[in-house]
Amino acid sequence: MPAVSVVVICFNDAQHLGTAVRSATTQTLRDLEVVIVDDGSDDETPTVAAALAAADERVRYHRLETNSGGCSRPRNVGMSLVTGDYVTFLDSDDALPRPACSRLLRAARRTDADIVCGRWVRRHHRPTRYIEAHRRLYARAAVVDGIAERPEQLFDTPAPAKLYRRRFLTDNDLSFPEGLLYEDLLFTTAAYVSARRIAVVPDLVYVWNVRRDADIPSITNRTELRNWQDRFEVHRRIDAHLARVDVPAAVVRAKQVKFLSADFTVFLRDLRGRRTDDRQALLDLAQKYLTGIDERSWPVEPVGPRVAAVLAARGDLPGVLAAADFAVTGGLASDLTVEGGDRLRWTSAHPDAGDALDVTATGVLSAAFAATPFLATVDHARWEGDSLFCDGRVYDVLGRLGPAQSLAGRILVRGRLGGVLWSGPLLLTDAGADVRFSGRLDLVALGKALGRPTVGHELRLLVELQRDGERVVRPLTGRDADLPPGDHPLPTPWRRLVGDRVRIAEVNGRLVLQLTALPQITDRAIAAGSWARYAAQQTAARLHRP
Repeated sequence: MPAVSVVVICFNDAQHLGTAVRSATTQTLRDLEVVIVDDGSDDETPTVAAALAAADERVRYHRLETNSGGCSRPRNVGMSLVTGDYVTFLDSDDALPRPACSRLLRAARRTDADIVCGRWVRRHHRPTRYIEAHRRLYARAAVVDGIAERPEQLFDTPAPAKLYRRRFLTDNDLSFPEGLLYEDLLFTTAAYVSARRIAVVPDLVYVWNVRRDADIPSITNRTELRNWQDRFEVHRRIDAHLARVDVPAAVVRAKQVKFLSADFTVFLRDLRGRRTDDRQALLDLAQKYLTGIDERSWPVEPVGPRVAAVLAARGDLPGVLAAADFAVTGGLASDLTVEGGDRLRWTSAHPDAGDALDVTATGVLSAAFAATPFLATVDHARWEGDSLFCDGRVYDVLGRLGPAQSLAGRILVRGRLGGVLWSGPLLLTDAGADVRFSGRLDLVALGKALGRPTVGHELRLLVELQRDGERVVRPLTGRDADLPPGDHPLPTPWRRLVGDRVRIAEVNGRLVLQLTALPQITDRAIAAGSWARYAAQQTAARLHRP
């Protein structure tokens, strides 16, 4: 009987399966087995899987005759086949760092925990960068007797990057919900709630590869309505499960904070990026789930997603989009109302919402000009020769903008890692209480500044406003903006470092200039720097291990 069983699920992924399996078979822990479950692949995956099993007696291969359409069925089958004391999960396009199983198992045996959780990182490809997940959760090692002692652990819900005691899974009849996507959310939450003891290690135990340009995007990178239908259904089942097992209020609250700050914020980001005729269908899915929740139970923060959830339950699409802008970009464009001199309400509409639309916690009511979250958005952009022309609007907040003639404005270009690379003046005009702006970005001048090591893969666009010695800088955003498609030539003496093409796009609520021809050597150098910073943080965390 092996100490650890690694369940590797795959579907039409012959290209990456070998790398994933070898990351398991070359672990520093040799006392393990690998069970490959093929979810009805029709490419070369069966051939690759059979060869991997033939090359190592610890590897077994099981094939499902028909594709199940998700991860649940192959994972459940894998759990029924394993024989190890502990179980962990690995997707065919991801990888385990060499010491992952050893460190998870050592913590499990030392603490007698039912679940051991470790760090994981997203490795984005083209461009390459490493994005750490849940840094605060894995800053220190920890052991708790039940999720009530550490409710914030509910924020980490992917099934991989964890080691589960196999007897614990069978005794509690834990399995993945078949026929639904985002099955991890329900499985991991139910496991957390059932666990007698949970251990946390600050070690990196999983690398999640994100390939957005793959021929067949992964489930989490797809944009079908079914994704959100299933995601809200999974949350509905989680709510029912938490109510059924009667968990402490702190656990329910942590689940709600996680839903708003993670899942629902991703929803709002998707909603902003949809075509106008798609948004209503997407909102309808959210409304079906949100109308079943008492809006008075939502936590005060995060404010933007909470307000969006309250308005989504009422089917207020324009209101949800304004709240989505705040949640995603941090910029405000709503009819804020001051009540009693010391309270701030998101909108004068929906008076029946009561305190659910109270946004006093944002601190906007007492914020200085420099700290006011004005929403700055581009409506139209166009290339003309070696210039990018932008027209847009800065939305007023509580009458603080004042007339355009009292302001001086500039457009800024900042490297992803910091530092202003270029700036140019803006022409400002009044538009009611708001201010419209027009500006020109000089690509030649910008190109000369791109030799700095702070550039990164993309350049961020910002607006700076000054008045009477006060200065506010806000990121430019571009929801529903008319942006020119495709790449544009970038005149620069640094083309061997940064390439010679650029594209304007909105990424996660920020308007950016993407360096689309970034040479591979530069991409690797940036990735190495990203990994070095992450590795340093991980080392610091391990030094604090009790």
